Amino acid sequence: MQLTIRPETPADYRPAEALTREAFWNLYQPGCNEHHYLHQLRASPAYLPELAYVAELEGELVGHIAYSRTKIVRADGSEFPTITFGPVCAAPDHRARGIGSALIRRSLRAAKDLGHRAAVILGDPRYYGRFGFHGCERFGLTLTDGKYLPGLMALELEPGALAGVSGRFLEGFDYVPAGEELAAFDAGFPAKEKGFKESQRDFQVIYNLGYQVIEHGFM
Repeated sequence: MQLTIRPETPADYRPAEALTREAFWNLYQPGCNEHHYLHQLRASPAYLPELAYVAELEGELVGHIAYSRTKIVRADGSEFPTITFGPVCAAPDHRARGIGSALIRRSLRAAKDLGHRAAVILGDPRYYGRFGFHGCERFGLTLTDGKYLPGLMALELEPGALAGVSGRFLEGFDYVPAGEELAAFDAGFPAKEKGFKESQRDFQVIYNLGYQVIEHGFM
């Protein structure tokens, strides 16, 4: 079957949210909030609709990727603009077929063509390294608390764009999943049972590996 990658349209919003919910359900936590994040992101000035893409197989929506504006804040308070993608997903029954990879590669090419200079993401380095992302310690980029995290990665869309740029990574959209609001939004989708998967434990391990470099070692 032929995979089609095309720009997202407003008609894709709800189907993409439903797909995101299916893809992330119980993956990183019991249930998920990624579909609500996506819904809220679209109403934020940080959203980059020109970089949102969907993947289709014979007219069926099987993948989606969204982007937002982010930035690096240097020690002197100056800012360096970056972009971030996520959530990115593929339909559970179409995983391991290259759909996520196709969405990432296509959208990163578009981002480069639009003049974006660097992308910073939070994700699994075992996966995103294949796209050229490197750990942010290489560029002197940290989380807002000043710590490095193996899952914080950057890609220079313009060669050398991050040379001399160091500082703290800030999301452009500050998402706080309020319990009642998330529950009300989720109620608009088919009921699903929350539960535990081993991937949740793996996720917690990766995202609790933050460290701070000091002169003679690590903190």
